[in-house]
Amino acid sequence: MNPTADLRVVHLAPHAGSSGVGDYADGFVAAIRPHVREVVEFRHGAPRTDTVRSVRAERRRLRELVASLQTRYAGEPLVVHCELSGGAVAPFWATRGLSRGLPGAVRITATLHDPPRPVWYPFLTRGVSRGRILNQAVHRPLHRLLERFERRSLRDVDLFVLTEAGTEATRSLRMGRSVTRARHVLPPAPTRAPVPASRRPAAIGLFGHVYTGKGFDLVPALRRTLPPGITLRVAGRGTENLAPAAGVDVLGPLEVGAELDAFFDSVQVLVMPYTRPRVGGLEMLPASGTHMVAMVHATPTVALASAATEELAREGLCEVVTGGADELVAAAARLAVSPDELDRRTAVLAVFLAEQRATGTAGPFLEVWGRTEAP
Repeated sequence: MNPTADLRVVHLAPHAGSSGVGDYADGFVAAIRPHVREVVEFRHGAPRTDTVRSVRAERRRLRELVASLQTRYAGEPLVVHCELSGGAVAPFWATRGLSRGLPGAVRITATLHDPPRPVWYPFLTRGVSRGRILNQAVHRPLHRLLERFERRSLRDVDLFVLTEAGTEATRSLRMGRSVTRARHVLPPAPTRAPVPASRRPAAIGLFGHVYTGKGFDLVPALRRTLPPGITLRVAGRGTENLAPAAGVDVLGPLEVGAELDAFFDSVQVLVMPYTRPRVGGLEMLPASGTHMVAMVHATPTVALASAATEELAREGLCEVVTGGADELVAAAARLAVSPDELDRRTAVLAVFLAEQRATGTAGPFLEVWGRTEAP
């Protein structure tokens, strides 16, 4: 018997296409929908777009939605699940204390995309985010207090984390009622079989959503270090605003499907020059959606060392280098001119993807949601 067959899930996530978490949410809903009675999508703005008024409105809208479902389907199980990331104030405040005053019981769960803390900047409204100094003035002196506030706010919430390092760190901070290791959902498969990396043009790729820490500010340094015969190709949301540079192909945002497939078929290796400054003495430990996209397009990756990327390296899914941009580019360039090594690494990716498709990513969520103890 499927313990979640009668379950309704209200899912809070950013609007599709607004962020990496919004993209993740599309795949997540597709993964869980076959296993539950209904998924009710509750989409909201991306971090840094909310005002105090809009946060209050989202909180009221969610409470009214949940109360309506509980009244209409009295006695039937209900889960409210949200996607939490750094600065995601709308879902954090909307679900905080949600279970109080409702006509029935509701289990609240969340995926932490920037563990080990859920939101890090709980007052990061659009106004606060306009100035780095203002943001730091509001949050920096209070990090320890805010950590305790987040812990208290999530004491009745079951959490999921998409990296092993992040799972362990979240547990060590005593966040959540429980913390479960889950896997990142697989992005949509290419519309056609990818061109083998060893047969692609001599090019290195940089892909993703432009924001601090993703390495797009390093494009000039990456280009200077690359051998002249290897092209640097850059794509993703926000890259259209990067300054032009000789020897760099900037493609801007790409639609999932033929455009995205063509980009990966045009690069042999994807570099991930990610850096994450510590916040309140803690390192953020996110899973990389970009890495998942590269994998389904049979593209090996090279990344700067961090707890999250070293985890990928231990599984044979990524090469990790210490140092900076020079070392990263040198490793990617060596790989680009080594067809046998490219073939070996793409074979490892293919095995991992086959296992993931066989086991699916919904299992850990369904197991927690199907527990019979009272929320």
